[in-house]
Amino acid sequence: MKNTSEISVSTLDMKLSQEYVQVVLGMDQYYRETKKKTGEAALDKEGLVPINLTDELPRKYASWNEVIEELMILRSKYLRVENEVRVNYMQQQIGSLIFLAKWCKGGAEQPFRELVRGVLYVNENPLGRNEREALHVKLDHLLTKKGFTGSLFNKVSKWEEEQHVPAREMSGVLEDLLAKAKDQVVSKMFKAVEDVQVTPKVVYGVPYSAYCDYVNQSMYINGDLPYTLPALKHLVTHESFPGHTTHMKIRELMTNSGQSPLDAGLVITNTASSSVFEGIGDNGALFIDWVDSIDDEIYFIYQRIRSISGLNAAHMLHAEKKSEEEVREFLKTFAFGNDNWIDSRLRFFNHPLRAPFIYGYWRGNEAVNQVFNRVSSDRKQAFYNYLYQNMHSADTIKQFI
Repeated sequence: MKNTSEISVSTLDMKLSQEYVQVVLGMDQYYRETKKKTGEAALDKEGLVPINLTDELPRKYASWNEVIEELMILRSKYLRVENEVRVNYMQQQIGSLIFLAKWCKGGAEQPFRELVRGVLYVNENPLGRNEREALHVKLDHLLTKKGFTGSLFNKVSKWEEEQHVPAREMSGVLEDLLAKAKDQVVSKMFKAVEDVQVTPKVVYGVPYSAYCDYVNQSMYINGDLPYTLPALKHLVTHESFPGHTTHMKIRELMTNSGQSPLDAGLVITNTASSSVFEGIGDNGALFIDWVDSIDDEIYFIYQRIRSISGLNAAHMLHAEKKSEEEVREFLKTFAFGNDNWIDSRLRFFNHPLRAPFIYGYWRGNEAVNQVFNRVSSDRKQAFYNYLYQNMHSADTIKQFI
């Protein structure tokens, strides 16, 4: 049986990826020149391409129609590439860029569900009541097992208080966790990150919990929010080891050595690749066997609830046209959110580019986790190679055999 962890890269694929990067960088430049600022500086500065690790120059565009035309031509050229995984991925990835360009062009209002499906290529449905209640039951069981009593809300509050990390200790705890997580990645996954250093930095007034600044080797954390120790472990694994920092380091090494097409050097907001980018982060603790205590198990379920709450809240706000008050109540009752966290979430959901992007977290978590769980232990490294060394959509990672 052919080892699907290795995706052959043809000369044609390399040539087309260079064209692709030039088009996408031109698309990003045109977006930055023509789109109005939203007031969320931390998100606006990312544009369509938050990370570019290539030396390619952007093509010049004077209209969205020019962008769309070149993307359509490029997508048809990719049908000539022999490797099926690459063809499937690039058809979806370029298709999502075409959809994104049409949305940026404006005109008729785009229904939110169609926007999610069109840019991310994931299931646009929210999670139903039964699925949500099942997670509450699991969480309640674990908290009871830990010895907490009372309502689920009270149990969660008591657990958060027990596990709380004081603000004055945050930087030191993060430094320690980053070092331990990196050691786990080096021993279990990729030795290539051994020399990578990440500095934690506490920031304020931002619409996110944590953020990976790969280029500046930093991990930002929102100092306005409270954190438990298991939450900080999750953020470290999501943003750095074996999450975004690790993922981008492998991609950078692969493109610099000519082993990967140049498109691996770009991170693009709201495309078919977005969900896998976030799914790798959300499964990071499992990759390095870091769900190793009952408190980690509690947070594993808690984090799933938080992730699903984001998807459902965005759907309530933009598809169901619910009021912000109704969304706030949902985030408070289902995800145990405090006011600062809910404020931060609403800022994220109300950003035009990030509103559909929020789906990428749970749908990516789900897609990566399903494959991870079916792969035998002796095939885990092959799966990691397939996952990190190649660009993927939520569909193409399922092609791993």
